Amino acid sequence: MRLEEYCDRSLMGSILRAFMDIMGFTLFRLPRGCPLQQRSLASLQILSILIVLAIGILLSHHAEGYVLEGVSWPSGSVVTFQMGLGPAGRTLIDGNTSWNTAASPALTAWDNVVARLDYTSNVASTSASSGDHVNTVVFSTTVFGQKFGTGTLAVTYYRSMNKSIVEADILFNKNQQFDSYRGPLRYGSSGWAIGDIRRVFIHELGHALGLDHPDQHGQHVDAIMNSVTSNRETLSADDTAGAQSMYGAPTPTPTPTPTPTPNPSGSHLGNISTRMNVGSGNNVMIAGFIVWGSQSKTILVRALGPTLGSYGVANVLSDPMLELHASSGATIATNDDWQTGSQASQISSSGYAPSNSNEPALIATLAAGSYTAIVRGYNNSTGIGLVEVYELDTLSSRLSNISTRGQVGTDQSVVIAGLIIDGSTSKKLIIRALGPSLAAPPFSLSGTLSDPVLELHDSSGNLLASNDDWGIGTQAAAISSSGYSPRNAKESAIIATLPTGNYTAIIRGVNNSTGLALVDAYDLDP
Repeated sequence: MRLEEYCDRSLMGSILRAFMDIMGFTLFRLPRGCPLQQRSLASLQILSILIVLAIGILLSHHAEGYVLEGVSWPSGSVVTFQMGLGPAGRTLIDGNTSWNTAASPALTAWDNVVARLDYTSNVASTSASSGDHVNTVVFSTTVFGQKFGTGTLAVTYYRSMNKSIVEADILFNKNQQFDSYRGPLRYGSSGWAIGDIRRVFIHELGHALGLDHPDQHGQHVDAIMNSVTSNRETLSADDTAGAQSMYGAPTPTPTPTPTPTPNPSGSHLGNISTRMNVGSGNNVMIAGFIVWGSQSKTILVRALGPTLGSYGVANVLSDPMLELHASSGATIATNDDWQTGSQASQISSSGYAPSNSNEPALIATLAAGSYTAIVRGYNNSTGIGLVEVYELDTLSSRLSNISTRGQVGTDQSVVIAGLIIDGSTSKKLIIRALGPSLAAPPFSLSGTLSDPVLELHDSSGNLLASNDDWGIGTQAAAISSSGYSPRNAKESAIIATLPTGNYTAIIRGVNNSTGLALVDAYDLDP
């Protein structure tokens, strides 16, 4: 068994420890207990940025590359982790309320760069037990009875036979401070970094692959696999190269033969909106939309709450806040009250200014791609809110999809999605209502709507179509061949060719059931 630790101590003690590592020494070395089955433990620590800078001054900056542990999973392994981190008990910085949900994207990060191994996960309420051939991810106060090193954030404890890994347990130190956030390290009142659960999990999953700490082997490289948590939150080229040296690189998708860009159809989605109950944590309103085409598109996004009260809606969101994010998660813009932002005059002249000063709005010119608007209540307030996206230009690029995730209630708290089709011809769409799919990876959400029902209405309120389970309706074959069929048989979908005008999709639960759901609409025309 090898125990590697990098501890928080005084500044001089930490620098001395760093020099010991760089010289090739190990703080503790224990004898191997069994020649056939080896057990290894690797750890990630918190270290003051001051120490990192001090070491940086004293060391050369020669980059040499990744370091391997000498063990790996057999080629073609599907490694399933039992995610037992549980609920956070509060709303984390990134809006999550579940440690499992916050950490899970780390699995995909490694999965996307290797060919001969798949990382998967299940949500489980379980404790870790070494030697049971179950790969467990939990918070723990000890490492199977051993104390965590001072400043240790997490450890990966793996077992191997004949240089093949047979089990890997990842234990997060329950005594450390964790949150979930993107961007540079954040620091607590003590002056020490707050552990970002996702970047720590990415690091530990690297150990589970068979990667070691480069910085503890006389090397100075930019890598998430270094033993000290840092501002790096994603895999570096060095991390990727190390993983691919063991498991190969994915086969690149062949570049398709270029074809002429089709002329856009004579109609398009000119406005997309969703009304639902806005909660906190995982129950905030999350609206995604896609800008399609070769040109940028200028849009206005707004979030309404108080205005809905004038239409007879009760329990409205009194003070909504709006965020606009790129597909990478980077924040493009935020707004609380539209009149106080720098875009107030533009919003006013657009014709889509909210009628209440507590409601937010944003104008943005966006390149083709996927975007997300998040609506939450000020000070975690809750209530019924509405998010809308409007086109502000007439360029050939267009809105081609909207998807909104939130809580489906009953009565006025059902989810209502609105669509406006502009142009001179009809538009073919598929509209879906998803619930059970959200409980499966990569979402792994709890409290999902078990059986959503979907209705499509015209502007007069007339019912145009309805569906409960997509696979048993008359459109099952068409939905399947569209490429957008829901993953779960209990989910709903409707394909419709609609003339220009206003339309509404309503999502509710069978027998007035409630839960987290997603409604989306895709443009099926070229």
